[in-house]
Amino acid sequence: MKTGFRVEGFDETDRNLKKLGLMADAGQLRDLGVDALEPVADTARGLVRSRTGRLRNSIGVGDKLSPRQSMLSKPEPGTVEIYVGPGALVQAITEEFGTVHEQGHPFLRPAWDGRLGEVIARLRKGAGEMLRRNTKD
Repeated sequence: MKTGFRVEGFDETDRNLKKLGLMADAGQLRDLGVDALEPVADTARGLVRSRTGRLRNSIGVGDKLSPRQSMLSKPEPGTVEIYVGPGALVQAITEEFGTVHEQGHPFLRPAWDGRLGEVIARLRKGAGEMLRRNTKD
């Protein structure tokens, strides 16, 4: 069963980020994305129930996926994709969505919903600073 969600309605932002990609290197874009998404990870760590701490400690931000996730993800060539969420732990899915025996205890979706405005503000600020630095010559 494949689960996930897609954020839509950011066409202009997407176009501007692609333009930014022409002016910045992949490392700069990666750092921008990681910085922007860190508040979501922080909130998710605070919301997730902690039995052993393994799930909470696996929540992070980066550009690496597990081998299985990498097989399922096919990013466009030349793009930088940043991911936020738990590592490849089965309990992450059952915790977020539940099972037939237990109700879910969402932690990632509420973190995303609650911090989206901050993510956008951080992207906007960081992209503006990057553009100013990269066009000073």
